[in-house]
Amino acid sequence: MTLKELRKKAQQFAQQYFENEVSTKYVFHSNAHTREVVDAGRLLSEELPFTDEQSVALEIALWFHDLGYAQGGHEDHEQRSAELAATFLRENEAEEGLISTVQRLIMVTRGDAMPKDILEEVVKDADTSHIGSKSYLAKLGLLRSEWEAAGRGQYSEKDWLKLNLEFLQRHKYRSPVARSIFRSRKRKNILKLQKQLQDLIDFEEQSVDLNIDGDLSERLFPKKADRGVETMFRVTLRNHNNLSRIADNKANIMLSINAIMLSIVVSSLAPKLDANPHLIIPTVMLIVVCMCSIIMATLSTRPKVSSANYSDEKFLDSKFNILFFGNFMQLPIDKFEWGIGKLMNDEQLLYSSLSKDLYYLGLVLGKKYRYLWICYNIFMIGLGISALAFIVAFVLAPTKI
Repeated sequence: MTLKELRKKAQQFAQQYFENEVSTKYVFHSNAHTREVVDAGRLLSEELPFTDEQSVALEIALWFHDLGYAQGGHEDHEQRSAELAATFLRENEAEEGLISTVQRLIMVTRGDAMPKDILEEVVKDADTSHIGSKSYLAKLGLLRSEWEAAGRGQYSEKDWLKLNLEFLQRHKYRSPVARSIFRSRKRKNILKLQKQLQDLIDFEEQSVDLNIDGDLSERLFPKKADRGVETMFRVTLRNHNNLSRIADNKANIMLSINAIMLSIVVSSLAPKLDANPHLIIPTVMLIVVCMCSIIMATLSTRPKVSSANYSDEKFLDSKFNILFFGNFMQLPIDKFEWGIGKLMNDEQLLYSSLSKDLYYLGLVLGKKYRYLWICYNIFMIGLGISALAFIVAFVLAPTKI
């Protein structure tokens, strides 16, 4: 059997073994995880001068390295995986040198094993490639579920984050190629875990309130900015901005249409009024309609900057909205930064400022649409009356223009 055929047969055997023998409670150490590890091994070995036999040994070792979970779970699964690989290879008449290499590579995936050559480094790095991937946090959830289902312990959220953060900080990618591919994303994952842990610690510090007598009362969780609140403000602000853009577009349409109509009336119709005096009244009516429509459309888009007198007391009493540019443009930079810092540390003040921002945006939006409503009615009704006036003028005194 050629090395290529042996590699393909090992893949088929490993995938079938996972489906038929390995318990479904191992949601992390699964067929999908093994495929990802094999793909990582192929990626890492692309630029390395491995022989065909070394490449095949590496890939077979990665296909078999977690199959030992089928008999006895996590404990000593590497030894059982190595024995299973040796049995498979002997049944397929592989050389003893290849069998020995595969077993050695499987055993190096043990947590405390130290790789002795580049081939072992690649196997070790491929097995932990997930910690340098974008999907690391999702895989961490699978690992926790697996540990709990397999009886390896129950962890609080904080203890679980600490455990994995310590592991990531101790872990090192051995091969240069793995460091160049995975280390940057691994650092980002460490920062994400650190942020989650710090947020959890801050939350727990604020989650217990004491009553007047000093006895422990019920746990009162602070109204922190959960996703629901953040989503509410984000969606509402986006809707306000979208509606404002729609209003501006409608106003621009009215400005363009009425400007075109005025230019046509002035350039084509006005010079012929001396010869057609019966058209003076409908022409004036049309001009007035266009001018009134333009005025109302302009009012709806006219910017208005309001401001309020600032004082620290007003700001801290939620009577001054520092988020509105019309207010903060009068402040020096140090005072503005101080106010933003207060908002970030006082959620009640922050929510109050955001609520005021929404309210005043709504008032501006209401004015825009009120002016637009008047503008469109003037245009619609006035245009109809003007057209009727032209018809009457032509019927009563038909004149060729």
